[in-house]
Amino acid sequence: MVQILIYDILHQYADDSVVLSHEKKISTKTGFKSSQPVEFRKVPTGMSSKGLWNNPNQLSEEMVRCMKNIFMSLADSALPAKSSALESQCSTLSPRGHLSNSSWWSSSDCSMIQSPQIDMQNNSGVLASENVFDPYRVRGKLSWADIGNYGLAMEVSWMSVGKQQLEYASGALKTFRTLVEQLAKVNPVHLSSNEKLAFWINLYNALIMHAYLAYGVPRNDLKLFSLMQKAAYTVGGHSYNAAAIEYMILKMKPPLHRPQIALLLALQKLKVTEEQRKCAIDEYEPLVAFALSCGMYSSPAISIYTAKNVREELQEAQRDFIRASVGFSSKGKLLVPKMLHCFCKGSVDDANLAVWISHYLPPLQAAFVEQCISQRRQSFLGSRNCGILPFDSRFRYLFLPDKIPH
Repeated sequence: MVQILIYDILHQYADDSVVLSHEKKISTKTGFKSSQPVEFRKVPTGMSSKGLWNNPNQLSEEMVRCMKNIFMSLADSALPAKSSALESQCSTLSPRGHLSNSSWWSSSDCSMIQSPQIDMQNNSGVLASENVFDPYRVRGKLSWADIGNYGLAMEVSWMSVGKQQLEYASGALKTFRTLVEQLAKVNPVHLSSNEKLAFWINLYNALIMHAYLAYGVPRNDLKLFSLMQKAAYTVGGHSYNAAAIEYMILKMKPPLHRPQIALLLALQKLKVTEEQRKCAIDEYEPLVAFALSCGMYSSPAISIYTAKNVREELQEAQRDFIRASVGFSSKGKLLVPKMLHCFCKGSVDDANLAVWISHYLPPLQAAFVEQCISQRRQSFLGSRNCGILPFDSRFRYLFLPDKIPH
């Protein structure tokens, strides 16, 4: 397959504001209130955006921030143009309205909270309220009271990428182009283990977002894998596509929760040069699964990873994803996303999965999980305490706010 660099396409966007075809329009929503254009974050004082190549980690961080600003700006600029026809085309499972704190919790859902095994009156602290943001729609029956940083996430699930919208984001597009140019001067070989890990995570997330702007959102995993092979950046004189970054540089394993991608990886071996292998991380880090996003509904939220704290940030990403994505059915069965279930395979069996998950929850919620498990066992409701939520591949990005430096 011929590899296509997407730098030139971004160059065209920034200068000419190309209008994408109908197939390449991206649908976006946001999970926060705003009537003003997004304010772009500036590069720190005293450091030009053209001089970041000498600090690869900061360069990759700024690329994620800038692409996030572009997505939010395009989503914001699309609001006046949104038609009632587009509204009517939305799935009934999709959140209604945009630029609002959507919870997808209605009064009719309350009737679903019925279980003779669980004392709801004495466990009101784990029930959802109308004002709670529910990024993975697991709160329809029983919910967590605390989903950590995901409660502050900004959501983008539709936007129209046309000339007017691209002009709206032209400043950030030009800034991003300047950042991409500097990658050619970066030499990742000399980075430390933590520096490589943070650098490639950020670069991957920025590249996937950039690819969606350039080519549109793929409609299935086959087209996604094709896109991941042709969307690439030149780093230190070598071309790295998204597939190579994920599976060769970051050494991620084939995704069991997405069998088509896993099959394609088995049939088509990815190749990198010996020089590129030197830029890879030293050892496989499984927690990277909670940091990489392909812009799908079931994907983890986008955050920015720093070389100094990347290991702690990955642990936090795992904890926050678990808190935001698991829930309970009305019969006390833990609802677990397929991605998390596959992540645990080989290390945690299904019988112990709920207990393992409870270790990542606040004390009140962890105690509730253990109570539900105990009651299900006593009432012979089945040995399997978990229900698996299927992977949802609809387009959607969640962006976590920047961490305030200590």
